[in-house]
Amino acid sequence: MGSKGSFNRNYLRMKINQFERWGMSSFSGILVLIFGFIALLFPNIAISALAIYFALAILIGGVVLTSYALQYRHVVTNWKSKLFEGLLSLILGVAIILSPKSAAAFLMIVIGAWAILIGLIFIGTFFVKKTSQIIDVLNLTSGVISVTLGAIIIFNPFDSSRFVVILIGIYAIIYGILSMVFSSKIQNHTNE
Repeated sequence: MGSKGSFNRNYLRMKINQFERWGMSSFSGILVLIFGFIALLFPNIAISALAIYFALAILIGGVVLTSYALQYRHVVTNWKSKLFEGLLSLILGVAIILSPKSAAAFLMIVIGAWAILIGLIFIGTFFVKKTSQIIDVLNLTSGVISVTLGAIIIFNPFDSSRFVVILIGIYAIIYGILSMVFSSKIQNHTNE
């Protein structure tokens, strides 16, 4: 009977890890994609309004991560880090909603830095893997674009919030699509 309970727990852990790998990536990809389309369709929207949407996306992600961590704390080994990440997201989301104008300037820096970091990760992944598959070339290309857009967003040489909103929208759409492609590749790999 002990081995059956162990099997059920291991099976549950495997299913949770599969959800964590492709489900969360797909979920965040969809949120970022929506964010990107809003930025492109309504470029005259104030940066502070985008900050509020960003805060809502962070809050939703925080609620999902926090509930996930608490619900599966007896099964998942890294539940404390997921709980911390979820609570931090909730705090950050509330702070942005309470002061959107102050958060807007900070948001520009965060989005730019995030774009640069993600771009460097994509570029690094390309050079570590050293393959020329189409997905790897897409990673390299999106990495270079991401670093470039991140630098433009941070330094904003054109001093135009409309231009920055459009850049953010383009980047968010690219990142959202790549997140969903990546999550589907993970799902296909785990189903094999």
